[in-house]
Amino acid sequence: MVFRKQLAATVSMLCAMVALPVAAADRSAKGPLAASNSWGRGQAAHLLRRAGFGGTPAQIDYLADVGRAEAVAYLVNYESIPFAPIPVEVHSYADKMREARRNGEEGQKLRMQLRQLGRLQYGRVVRWWTETMVASPRPLEEKLTLFWHGHFTSGFQEVKSSYLLYQQNNMLRRHASGNLRDFLLAVTEDPAMILYLNTQQNRKGKPNENYARELLELFTMGPGHYTEKDIKEAARAFTGIGINPMTGTSVYRDRQHDFGEKTFLGHKGDFGPPDIIDIILRQPATAEFIATRLWEFFAYEAPEPELVQALGAVYRESNYELKPLLTAMFNSDAFYSKRAKFTHIKSPVELMVGTARLLEVPPIDTESMVVGMRSMGQMLMQPPNVAGWDGGAAWITTSTLYNRYNTLGQLIAGTEKSDAHRQRRRRVNQLAKRIDDEDLMIFEDDVCPPQPALDPTTLLQSVRIESDGDVVDYFVARLLQREIDAKRRQELIDAIAPHFDEAKPRSKKNADALRGLIHLMVSMPEYQLS
Repeated sequence: MVFRKQLAATVSMLCAMVALPVAAADRSAKGPLAASNSWGRGQAAHLLRRAGFGGTPAQIDYLADVGRAEAVAYLVNYESIPFAPIPVEVHSYADKMREARRNGEEGQKLRMQLRQLGRLQYGRVVRWWTETMVASPRPLEEKLTLFWHGHFTSGFQEVKSSYLLYQQNNMLRRHASGNLRDFLLAVTEDPAMILYLNTQQNRKGKPNENYARELLELFTMGPGHYTEKDIKEAARAFTGIGINPMTGTSVYRDRQHDFGEKTFLGHKGDFGPPDIIDIILRQPATAEFIATRLWEFFAYEAPEPELVQALGAVYRESNYELKPLLTAMFNSDAFYSKRAKFTHIKSPVELMVGTARLLEVPPIDTESMVVGMRSMGQMLMQPPNVAGWDGGAAWITTSTLYNRYNTLGQLIAGTEKSDAHRQRRRRVNQLAKRIDDEDLMIFEDDVCPPQPALDPTTLLQSVRIESDGDVVDYFVARLLQREIDAKRRQELIDAIAPHFDEAKPRSKKNADALRGLIHLMVSMPEYQLS
């Protein structure tokens, strides 16, 4: 009961910490996107937390040294940073599915096996993306891919193809910082999106409005800027798009397309998908809607109207190229204001990936990481609905907060003593026995090795430690990245002092003590905020 009361108190504290008034934002006579020369480690750390998943002391020092403009350019122009994609083997099984449809009872057995393999492969793809987010030296690329995944949503339960979701994830990454028109065209013909929003059912004389509705309401303009008639006319323009069952790729079928005249947002013509997208991009609401979504993801919720107008203007004037907008956002003083710093509740993905990056933990048991994120309320490639995750205060409940503490504890203490690894191997072996077709492969990497315990003493190798207070101050700076009050600092010192031997910094006893200290810190309300 006492622990539950503590959890409830932490939930209330977090809600209070993020509910800052609008007046707390810095104001400038030079306009909402004014950028000063003020720069230091605090701003560099904030930039890495928001434009990535957090930075190590060395990464923060590097960006602090180069100045604001160069630090922003370094993150935004991430293509210049070498990174070889992490390999993953993903199969479509399209040929096997065609075979299953032709073969009666045997085909039914094959379809069941393919569904099992699909679920197994879905887990592999999610683990691959998790590993990529932890390992990539281009954090903004993965942070943008995560943003667009929550914006242009698709889910495995609806799409029923891990291969298509993998292809979609790569599509989101390719367009993550590019031109919006190109992006929208790619999303429109993306096979996973076609299946998720039933575009393949959209035919002349029997239009399906799902994609047209979400394109206007959630993807581009937002409610209040179009009519039901506009949705119906846009749906007619998207008729004829489907999936080739032989290849799993998107196709355009002329005979199913409605070539009649359409009236959309005041324009008339025989419109197809590119025409609808071009008309949408002419609307001022589009630039401001997407700029607002980006600002809320990277900075803070409910931005001031003048800031939204300024962001929208930058986006429109760049012909919907995203990099100029990101550059203006990350250079602006508003991005580093009191309203922005330490007011964003970390999503489960940000929490797990960020902790692994801050502590330089190699992502080995990614299965445990994924299970942990799911227990906290976020399953990659399976958002709750087409609007994505609610985010913000919705991430924090007494149950999810408890799961946050436990999952982070596993990342720090390791999973070698857990039976999760053995259970996973047993499930995969059982599946392998049920699938006797030699062409349907079970992969060894579907069983993650256990995560070894973190050795925090390695992080102290180049740090001068003369007291327990020095140890606490180092990890406060590394993990919390801000000052804490004297009472809370003393509580941390009191927690580690009986267990830390300064004379033997690399001892097993010290490693255990440091893991306990780190677990305490990542369980603090301050750590849940970025």
